[in-house]
Amino acid sequence: MPSLKRLSTAGTKKSESARDVIRTISLARRIVRRTGNSVAKLVIPLLILIGSASAWCLTDNRPTPSDLYTCRYSNQVYDSDASLMKEKAPTHFRLMTSRYVEIVQAARGYNCSGTAAVAFNGHNYIQAGMSDDPGIAELIPTISSLARMSLADSFDLTVFMVILLGILIGYAGFWCLYPDRRVRWMGAAAFLCIGLAEARVADVYIFQISPLIAGIPWVLHFALGRKSVALNVSAALLALCCSWSSLVRIGTIQICMAFLIALFVGRYRVQKIFLPLLLVILACVPAMVFERNLIASRDILLAGAGETPTAVNNHPIWHAIYAGLGFIPNREVRGFSDTVAMEKVRSIDPTAPYTSARYEAILRHEVLGIAKHRPMLLIENLVVKGGIIILAALILLFPARRGFFAERELLWLDAAFVLAIAMSAMNVVLVVPSPPYLLTFLCLTFLYSSVKLCRGRFLSMPKEMRVPQE
Repeated sequence: MPSLKRLSTAGTKKSESARDVIRTISLARRIVRRTGNSVAKLVIPLLILIGSASAWCLTDNRPTPSDLYTCRYSNQVYDSDASLMKEKAPTHFRLMTSRYVEIVQAARGYNCSGTAAVAFNGHNYIQAGMSDDPGIAELIPTISSLARMSLADSFDLTVFMVILLGILIGYAGFWCLYPDRRVRWMGAAAFLCIGLAEARVADVYIFQISPLIAGIPWVLHFALGRKSVALNVSAALLALCCSWSSLVRIGTIQICMAFLIALFVGRYRVQKIFLPLLLVILACVPAMVFERNLIASRDILLAGAGETPTAVNNHPIWHAIYAGLGFIPNREVRGFSDTVAMEKVRSIDPTAPYTSARYEAILRHEVLGIAKHRPMLLIENLVVKGGIIILAALILLFPARRGFFAERELLWLDAAFVLAIAMSAMNVVLVVPSPPYLLTFLCLTFLYSSVKLCRGRFLSMPKEMRVPQE
C-alpha cells in the first residue's frame, strides 16, 4: 500500500508538471502570436510605404540632363540654368526653384571635379549652394551619383526617408514612454499630423525638425526613467544628428542645444552636468571637422580653376533679416523679397558679389541703421510677428493647458521645451511668419502639447498600471 501511494503521488506530480509545461508552452505561443501580430502591424505598413514611395519616384523617372557632364565654357548650359529659374522644380515634394538650380550646378561640378562642393554654371566654377546653406546642394548630387537616380528623384526619396525615419524613430520612443494603448493611439495621431505637416512643407526645412522629432521622445523616455547612461547617449546621438542637419538648414543645432542644455541644467545639479554637456559638444565635432575639410578642399579646387570663393560659407543671415523687415510694407523695405535686398546692396556697392562678406556687411549696416533711426519700424515688425507666434502657440497648447509646469519635479521638461520652442521662433521673428519658417515652431509646440496631454492621461491611470518611470 505505501508503494501504491508513492506511485500515485509521483503520478500526480508528473501530471501537474506536464500541465505546467503545457500551460507554459501555450502561454509562450500566445506571446509569440501577439508579438508577431504587433510586429506585422508595424512592419507591413512600413514596407507598403517604402514600396509605394519607390514606385512613386521611379514611375515618373526623368533622365539626367546631358548638360550635367559639360565641363567647359558653354553659353548653352548657362542659358539652360537661367531658363530653369523660370520654371517649377520637377520634384514631387516642394523645393524652391533656386535650390533646384543650385543642385543642378553642383551635380555638374561633381561630375567635373569629383566633389559636390564645387558647382559649374556653364561660365565659371563657383561654390556649391552659394546663396544658401550648401548642404542640400552637396547632398543630393552625391546621392544621385551613388543611387544612379535623377536629381529630382533623389531629392524626393531623401525627403521621404528623412520624414519617415524621423516619425518612426520618434514614435518608437513615445511608445516606450507611455504603456497605455489609448495614449499610444493619441501619440500615433500626433506624429501622423507632424509627418503630414513636414511632407506639406518639405524643401530643406524638414532637416531642422525631423531629427528633433526623432530624438526628443527618447531623451524624455530615458530622463523620466532615470537611466542616466542611456540619457547621455541618446542626447549625444541627438546632437550628432542635429549637427549634420545644420549643414543643410541653419539653426538646427542651436535649437537642439537649447533643449538639451535646459534639460540637463534643470535635471542635474551644476556639478553633474559637465559629462553630459561634454558628450553633447563632442558629438558636434565630426560635422564641424567635415565642413572645414570640405571648404578647404573646395577652395583648393577653385584656385586650381582660377576662381576664388566669393560667398559666405553659410546661410546669408543679414540678407534674410533685411528682407524680413518688408513683412509690413514701408518706405525702407518695400516687401519681403530677395530682389529688394539685392537692389539695396547694388545701390550702395554695385561691385559687391551676391551673398559675399561685403554683401552681408552692407545689409547688416542697413538693419542696424533702421533699428537706430527708425525703431518703430522694427518694433512694428516684432509686435506683429510676435503676435502671430503667440496666437499659434495658444491654439496648439490650449488642449494641454492644465499640464504645463504642473509637476514641480518635472519643471526641467517644461523648461527644455519652452526654450527650444522660443529658439525655433527666431525663424519667424527675424524673417517672416510663413509656413516654411513656422514649421519647426509649430511641430515642436504641437509635440510639447501632445506630450503633456498624454502625460495627464498617463497620471490619471491607476498606479498599478503605470510603469515605474516617474
